[in-house]
Amino acid sequence: MESIPVPASPKIPTSQQEAQDTLTAYLQKTVDALPKGTSLDGTRYIVGDGTAYCEDNPSGPDAPVHVEDWRDMNLPPGTDFNAIISQTGDIWKQWGWKVIERDGFTKPNRFGYGPDGYILQIEARPDPKFPPSLVGSSPCFSGNLKSNRVTKPSLIQQAPQQ
Repeated sequence: MESIPVPASPKIPTSQQEAQDTLTAYLQKTVDALPKGTSLDGTRYIVGDGTAYCEDNPSGPDAPVHVEDWRDMNLPPGTDFNAIISQTGDIWKQWGWKVIERDGFTKPNRFGYGPDGYILQIEARPDPKFPPSLVGSSPCFSGNLKSNRVTKPSLIQQAPQQ
């Protein structure tokens, strides 16, 4: 099994909203670097408060959690999905992130590990006629910081070119 990179300078979120805002910024930066017309749709994944436990057997309401943000990729017609996966990994490498392809996931895939502890992953779908999915997760933080009032955009579109 491949070794998972340890973050060089982990930034533990001080709130769930901070974790979500940071993830949204990374997702926006990713989509802005992809081909024109790309967007990230999270509408079918908006359930609960957006957090998941960091431990298999959480030990109470303060058990560590992290924010997860799952997205379907909307890509221009004719896009080579495998090329997009590779390109996305290269984008994350340009940011200085450690990027690997992991076993145990549909291939091709890329997992990007930021020095601040945030993780982005892009993975081919089992049915190759569907575009890849893109998922982000934050570092773990205290479960007592969970909130049901955290906002996140359901659709992340490319920012207008300057």
